[in-house]
This record gives sequence, C-alpha cells and structure tokens, in this order.
Amino acid sequence: MQPRDRQALLKLFAAYYETADFRIPGLEQREFGIGNIRKIEARHLNFPNLQSFRGYLTNNTPFFVSHSTAYYEFPGATPIQKKAWKGADLVFDLDIHAEGKYGPYALLGQVKADLQRLVKDFIINDFGCRDVLVAFSGNRGYHVHVRDKAFLPLGGEERRELVDYVMGNGLNYRDFFSYSDKKQLLGPRPDEGGYRGRFARAAMELINSKPTAVSRVFSKEKERGFFLGGVRQGNWSKTSLKFDDLVGRLSPLAATLPVGSVNTDAGVTQDLSKLIRVPNSIHGETGLIAKIIEPGEVDRFEPLRDALVRSSERMKVRFVEGVPSLELGGETVGPFKTGDEKELPRPVAVFFVAKESATLL
Repeated sequence: MQPRDRQALLKLFAAYYETADFRIPGLEQREFGIGNIRKIEARHLNFPNLQSFRGYLTNNTPFFVSHSTAYYEFPGATPIQKKAWKGADLVFDLDIHAEGKYGPYALLGQVKADLQRLVKDFIINDFGCRDVLVAFSGNRGYHVHVRDKAFLPLGGEERRELVDYVMGNGLNYRDFFSYSDKKQLLGPRPDEGGYRGRFARAAMELINSKPTAVSRVFSKEKERGFFLGGVRQGNWSKTSLKFDDLVGRLSPLAATLPVGSVNTDAGVTQDLSKLIRVPNSIHGETGLIAKIIEPGEVDRFEPLRDALVRSSERMKVRFVEGVPSLELGGETVGPFKTGDEKELPRPVAVFFVAKESATLL
C-alpha cells in the first residue's frame, strides 16, 4: 500500500475511534495486540480503562487491534506464564475460504446460516448460554463471544470437546434408534434437546414439505399423518416401510445437523491465550467494522452494507487491478478494470484501497 493511502486510511480510522461503541467487559484484565502489516505485531499491551484504550487508538492508530479472550491478574506481564490466567471467554470463529481476493464475499450468506444455527441451536438451546455477543469479523466471517461465567474456567481440551460437539465429530445418527421388546423402532422425539430433537424435527419437516423425497408411501396423507403421530411419541414404527430402509432413507438429514458447511476454527476456541479482533474495531484489510450485531438483527445484517464506516463524502481512486462487481454499500459496484479512475462513496473507496485494489487520487 502506498504511504499516502496508508496515512489517509489511518486518519479516517482514528476519527471513527473517537466515538466507537466498544463493549469489552473486564477490559483492564485483558491483553491487547496491534498490527499494521500483520494482524499481531506487538502484544502484551494493557489499558486501565476504556478512556485510555480509546486514547491509544486515536493517537497511535493501528490497522488491526485485538484483545485476549482470557482475563489475567497481570495482563501486561511477560512471559505469558506471569500473567496469572483467571479464565477466558468461549469464542467461536466462523470463517470462509474461497479462491480469489473477492471470492469469499459471495459466500457470506452461507456463513451467516451457520452462525444462526450455532447461536440458536447450540449456544443458547444446548449450552444454555444467555450472555452472548455476535460480531462480524470485518472480513470473511463472524465471531461469537460467549461470556457466561460458567464457561470461563474451561480448559483447552474441554473447549475442543465443545467444538467437536458443534461440528458433529463422531456423530452417528443411527445411534438415535433402538428396538423395543415389542419389535418397535424407537427413536428421537421432536421435543427432545440436542441432536436427537433436531433430527426428529428435521425428519418431520422433510416429510411434511417433500414427502416423496423419503418414500412414495408418504404421499398418502393418512400414512403420513399416522407416521408423524408416532414420531411425536418416539415411536417410528408406524409405517409400512421396513425399519432399516426408513432409517437409511433419512440419512441425508444427518449432514444438516452440525455446524459443518463452514467449520468453526477449533484452534481459536481451544487457545486459552488467543487474541481476537476487538468488536466494533476496523479491519485494516477491508476498512470494514468488525461490527457488533444486536440480538434479533442477524437475519437483516448484510456485512457489505451494514459494516461500512458511514460517510456522505466521496473520494477519487484509480484501480491498480481488475475487480469484479460487488454488492457494496447497498448497491452494485463495478466491475472495474486496471487504470479505471472513479469517484466513489468514501466507504466504498476505502474498501478498495484497503484491499490494495485501488489507490487514492
């Protein structure tokens, strides 16, 4: 990145940090890290309060700023063993990888679908958590911060087990079924928790919406109703299908149960001294905010629209490489070719300059 571009971006970032909405519980107990070329170039920073942290960002503006998931007695101490670990938030990192500099952005909807399942099905329903903060990562995914006190003391292996559960590692849906003495096929009920309940609900939804996708016998309303009535009671025997055939035909549902289409990064969750991007800070590779998403707003949140630093100003840029068309700032932008000179809304121009696809004029 040209020095002139870098200085212009940092000036804009500093102005944003003057009023940014930071929500960092236990800020004085956390270690902070900053970077300009790499995401973490210096760490072991600590701040006594929010005012001190904000002052640092406005006066020494970095391209990247992260804080520890952990709480320490002495967060600025080195080496790390002297920090005196007191516990750590449980953090999940959902990220997506795709070819090309702009490839991941077309797949962000896929990540959001996994995010919603992770938070609702697993963190809230299965783990029973309520103190949860969700934030866009500022680039290619989402971070979920679980701050319930019950999870703070968990060790690395215990956190890895939670990731395995979320990702369905070792899950065998056939274990949901057994045979009674009366030769009935017993299985999960839709009112159960965890994977069993999710499997039963998914099966009922499939048979109601696409009955022949399982078997033509379910095209008959009477047969379908009789079977679904049994499933509600945990009795999957009320069908003319052979039991093994029925269970086999339902096997594709098992793949929809874990958060698996975008794997949560086990290393992030397991690492007890991990530094994670500060929610509502700016991601230096995109100029986008690692924006906190309010409860109930995930459905409506669009990263390339809602995570831009708002401004009515415009900036002139010259593209130094070709870029595809994108839905950016609520409208279609591009495509652009190398050498194109354009006047763009400032948040859009900042995005392309931060991506090093354009330079300021």
